[in-house]
Amino acid sequence: MLRRFLKAPSGLLGLGLVSLILVVSILGPKMLGAYASVIDVNVSRQNPTWHHLLGTDALGRDILSRLIVATRLSISLGLAAAALGALIGIPFGSMAASLNPRPRSVVLRLLDVLLAFPALLVAIFVAAIVGPGILGALIGIGIPISFQFARITSALTLSVRGREYISAARVIGVSRLRVVYRYVLPNIAESLTILSTLYIGSSIVDMSSLSFLGLGVQPPAFDWGRMLTEGVQAIYLTPIAAVGPAIALAISSLAFGFVGEALARAMNPVISTRKPSETGHKSDPVPDSGTAAESGGAVRHDQVPMDRDLLTVSHLTISFPGPDGPQIAVDDVSFSIAKDEVVAIVGESGSGKTLTAMAIARLVPYPGSIKGTIRFHGHDLEAVTERALNRLLGTDLAVIFQDPLSSLNPVLRIGTQLIEGPVVHRGLNRGDAAKLAAIRLREVNMPTPEQQLKRYPHEFSGGMRQRVMIAMGLMNEITLLIADEPTTALDVTIQAQIMNLLEGIHASRKIAMLFISHNLALVTRNCSRIIVMYAGRVVEELTKSELLTSPLHPYTKALLSAVPDVARPRDLALANIAGNPPDPAQLPSGCPFHPRCPLAVSKCIALRPPLLPTKSGRLVACWVAHDQTNNGSSKGVDTPMDDKPSL
Repeated sequence: MLRRFLKAPSGLLGLGLVSLILVVSILGPKMLGAYASVIDVNVSRQNPTWHHLLGTDALGRDILSRLIVATRLSISLGLAAAALGALIGIPFGSMAASLNPRPRSVVLRLLDVLLAFPALLVAIFVAAIVGPGILGALIGIGIPISFQFARITSALTLSVRGREYISAARVIGVSRLRVVYRYVLPNIAESLTILSTLYIGSSIVDMSSLSFLGLGVQPPAFDWGRMLTEGVQAIYLTPIAAVGPAIALAISSLAFGFVGEALARAMNPVISTRKPSETGHKSDPVPDSGTAAESGGAVRHDQVPMDRDLLTVSHLTISFPGPDGPQIAVDDVSFSIAKDEVVAIVGESGSGKTLTAMAIARLVPYPGSIKGTIRFHGHDLEAVTERALNRLLGTDLAVIFQDPLSSLNPVLRIGTQLIEGPVVHRGLNRGDAAKLAAIRLREVNMPTPEQQLKRYPHEFSGGMRQRVMIAMGLMNEITLLIADEPTTALDVTIQAQIMNLLEGIHASRKIAMLFISHNLALVTRNCSRIIVMYAGRVVEELTKSELLTSPLHPYTKALLSAVPDVARPRDLALANIAGNPPDPAQLPSGCPFHPRCPLAVSKCIALRPPLLPTKSGRLVACWVAHDQTNNGSSKGVDTPMDDKPSL
């Protein structure tokens, strides 16, 4: 960190200036304190000479000596005021942004109102109440600074609150307070560092301003503000008397600003991370999976009533407020997953796949509203307490998000992130949890796992980051793994490796999996059952063999035909689905797929097809498909509409 600080463009300059200011503030009063108080009216209001480089004041005292002596009090008061504002504002702002939406809105609007008052006016008001002097000035400057710290901290907290690594922390049941100081504050520390150093400089100026107005430091004590007041009063006689304190204020503000910029650079591991040593020691031996670290006491659910299915979703509906009323993003979705089953949800972007998965993990973003029932391990997730819910989801559920780089906390080493779950839920100490993390990384085929624990997320490739996410999900003995587009942005070779890895984990651990994808070619490798969603609704549910041989819904057929095939002639254009998915706020009447469907009939426009079982037992929501299966042929089906695109 020191090396990165010194390499920053402003690092050496800022460090040199601040060091000089601190040395002057420490030694100045000791060396020049007595001389700065010597009164000689015979040389009052004297311009600069060799004996008095900045001239003298009205009592003949040397201005340069007084400027040096005043450094200690001016810097001390500025540091104290900034520290007071930070100690009040940063915790208040971060916790305010972590509140539920309604109280958060009230608190933030209150901060906006407080910020509407000029800081110096608030400082004058507070100083006038407390009384002129150092204490009144300190509180008067610290309070308005705390308002600014709180509002900026709340904005920074909200900017990272929706990141996927925060969601991942919530999945494993990390408490709200722990999320703030372990996940939020480290990610905004760079901005807060710059802010703090800038406020040190500004608080020095503000303290001097109160002294200038007579509400700050009182005689016989003096700081740069009092000296500036005295210099301004005689600016036409000895202008250098006012210029000296002004230059001191400007240099101190710049110095702390330079230090803040260099500290922010040094605290950001992405800018310059030391390369792992190529001559490091051999890795310590890692215990086998049967060691104490492996068996560290996760609470299981053997004593609770168990449903036949591990997960049951019944009539799930997710809506968001809109200008014309609620907009339904997921509409009446029902399905179940057995204890060791692998199920996929497929569909185009915007079909509601990810929202369905997020509802299971209780991560639907505000202001989303959830209706319906989700039962996991026999528990209704709406009925259990928040503590029990965190325990249940934190030990039995894991989520792999689309982008592993945004899912991993960028300022924490992966070892720190991997051990979070076992430490929180299983009571493991950090040493045993680190050993367990190395075991999990080895399970996902990470080389030299002990060394990888010390690295930051940005030091890994996309495929390696996804392996870290999978290992993180396996840190507790989970029973359900949700993989939301786990191969997004990976090349086909790495995609195959990740899918093979997940297949191996399912085979060895017998855990249930829920895949979210738009790629049928991937899910048919691993999944036994496929749920097809369109416009927030389930349009077909079928087995892998039925998907490959006889899909019924036109949308399922279109998705299947759009899968690239190496046997396809190169001069033959790839199949695609004409048009775009509908806007949830403006869904068409009847079947939402009918504007894009080549088989749509008049009934499809007027009535929404329900999700019903066919004679073979599969579920499909399509009037044409039901007519064909019930009649055994296409006879008797309404005449298809003209001018429909072909698949």
